Amino acid sequence: MKRLEAAFAVILILLSLTAGVSAHSPVLTGENQGIDHAFSVQDPFKSWAFYGTFPDAGSVSYYTFDLQQGDRVWFSVFTPKRDAVYPEAVLIGPGVEDAGELFPGVSVPAGSGYLVIPGTKPDHPEYEPFTPAANYQWMKAEYIAEVPGTYYIAMVNKGTNAGNYGLALGFREEFTLAEWIMIPLSIGNVRVWEGSSQAFVVGFPVFIVLFGMVYLFRFRKEPLPLHPETIAGSAGGLLYLAGSGFMLIQALMALMKTGFAVSFLVTAIFILIPLVMGVLILRYMMRPVKYRGAKLILLGVLGVVVWGGYVVGPVLVILAGLKLLVDGIKQKEG
Repeated sequence: MKRLEAAFAVILILLSLTAGVSAHSPVLTGENQGIDHAFSVQDPFKSWAFYGTFPDAGSVSYYTFDLQQGDRVWFSVFTPKRDAVYPEAVLIGPGVEDAGELFPGVSVPAGSGYLVIPGTKPDHPEYEPFTPAANYQWMKAEYIAEVPGTYYIAMVNKGTNAGNYGLALGFREEFTLAEWIMIPLSIGNVRVWEGSSQAFVVGFPVFIVLFGMVYLFRFRKEPLPLHPETIAGSAGGLLYLAGSGFMLIQALMALMKTGFAVSFLVTAIFILIPLVMGVLILRYMMRPVKYRGAKLILLGVLGVVVWGGYVVGPVLVILAGLKLLVDGIKQKEG
C-alpha cells in the first residue's frame, strides 16, 4: 500500500473511532437576566452546552422550554474556574412542588412551583475532551414533568464575584448541518469565555498561516508558484495544522489541571485527523499527484466533518481542488 493510500486509511480508521462519542452543541447566551428575557430553548432534549455569564454577585439568568407530561429533562452546571462564582439552579414550572430556600430575586410565575438545586463546590476539575477544557462540575439533576407547560431553569450566582458558568442541558446527541460546520468558530468563542486572550485565539492560526506561506512561497528550496490554487490550498492546509496545534495546546493546559484522563484519546483523534490531512494537502501542493483536484476536494469535505481548519480551511482546500479539476478539463478539451 502506498504511503498516501495508507494515510487515507488512517483517516478513515480514526473517523470510525469517533462514532458513538457524545458532544454538546455549544451556544454563548446573551442578556438573559430577568424571567421576561429568558433564553428560549426550542428543544430541551437535544444536548446543549450554554455558556453564560453572571455580571455580578446575586445575578440570576433564566432559560425556558416547554415540556409535556412524562418528558424528562436533564441538566448539569459547570464553571471554568473554581472560586469565581457559586452557582445554584432553580427548576420552575407547573406541577413542581416547592422545595428549598428560594434565593431573593428569583421570579416564580403564578401557578408554578420551584425546586432549588444547590451547587456543591468541587475539589477538582474534570477533563472535557471535545472543547477540550478543564471544568468544575457543580451539580447534575434530572426531572420528569408531571404537568405539561412552560418550565424555567434559573441560574443563580450565590458567590461574591462576577464570573462565567456553563449549563449543559439535554441528552440527545444531534447537530444540524449549520451547527456542525460552525462548531470550530463556536469553540473559539468558548476559549474567550474561558478566559483565553482573544488576541491569542485569533492570532495563533493567523501566525501559523503567515509563517507557513512565507516559507512555502519565498524561502523554500523550490518555492511554490503563486497560483490561485496553490495559495488557497496551502493556506487551507496550514489552517488544518494550526487547528490541530491549537487543540493540542488547549488539551495540555487542561490536563495540567485535571491530570491524565482516558477521554483525552477522543481529543487525540480530533488532533490527529486534521494533522494528517493538513500534511497531505501541503504535500499535494508541493508534489502534484494523480487526481490531485479530487483528492483535495475529498480532504476539504472531510475537514468539515472533523472540525478541521477553522471552517475557512476546508473551503479553501475545496476551492483549490475545484480549480485544479477545471484546469484539467480545459487541458483535455484543448
